[in-house]
Amino acid sequence: MAMRRETPMSAAQHLAFLAAALIAASQPVAAHHSTAFYADEFVELEGEFVRVDWINPHVRFVLRTTDAGGAERLWQMEASAISALERRGVTRDLFKAGERVKIAGHPSTRDASQLQLTNVLFADGREASLWLDSSPRFEQEVIRTTDRVVDAASENRGFFRVWSAPRPFAAKITASFTPAAVDARKSFDLLDNFATRCGPQGMPGVMIAPLPVELVDRGNEIQVRAEVYDTVRTIHMDLSAPPAGTAASILGYSVGKWDDGALVVKTTLVDWPFFDSIGTAQSKDVAIEERYALSADQARLDVHVTITDPANLLGPAIVDSHWLALGATLQRFDCQIFRP
Repeated sequence: MAMRRETPMSAAQHLAFLAAALIAASQPVAAHHSTAFYADEFVELEGEFVRVDWINPHVRFVLRTTDAGGAERLWQMEASAISALERRGVTRDLFKAGERVKIAGHPSTRDASQLQLTNVLFADGREASLWLDSSPRFEQEVIRTTDRVVDAASENRGFFRVWSAPRPFAAKITASFTPAAVDARKSFDLLDNFATRCGPQGMPGVMIAPLPVELVDRGNEIQVRAEVYDTVRTIHMDLSAPPAGTAASILGYSVGKWDDGALVVKTTLVDWPFFDSIGTAQSKDVAIEERYALSADQARLDVHVTITDPANLLGPAIVDSHWLALGATLQRFDCQIFRP
């Protein structure tokens, strides 16, 4: 077995890493619950794949290594969600049981045999990125595809299409939590939670993920279909507030309007205890306003989200991101609980 460890990230890199864990919902979307219990340092190993589970929310692998004395060791590894991998050309057929590979990843802080898999170097010299858009490590031919924005102006579909997050995932979040909200993370089980049990996930986290989202025009309603956890939301365009007696739910009740060409959505009656995927507390008084602004060429949708929760936020939390018209199709997430 060949094994190499690198020094930890700088302070700035560490903060960026934590921010990524906070804003992703997938992870697969996205770097979701998983990033919270992996170390910053990298480990490199050489061995062979003995098992591949091509499943959501995380593709899983088992790698067998052998040390100089002939002793074998099995490593459990997880990567991104299926659509995130396939978008950059990393497909199931690349991985063959018994093939010798070199890998890099972040070691678990809870289980010495687990890794967050970031890079794989195949026997033919090609390298694949398996976590978000992890940078190449082995200076070989990198498997990658190039995103191409469609001619959205000619299609003239406006807001109503499948939208894709940019690569690398670009979302900026500004939030200041109360001490109690942060303290709630201590009781959040990183190994047994809504994500490891395959969802569902509530608002607002389910909408902050690096997986595709589709907006569907249904007249007085707009349907929002998020690939993560196969989520379906309804935005009521003919109402300004929830009807009296409406029950709270994990996605809440959303009403929308058009404001100078932008779609503005207000969501209340959210009964979901987590602001994010690491257990930060959220109360039933949370209110979420989403503003979607379409570019002149209809190829980009700018997303601005304002979240208020007097019990857990010291001021409004702001999320700024954007989506692109890449001609993607929404895939069934079909999340499966991993069983070793």
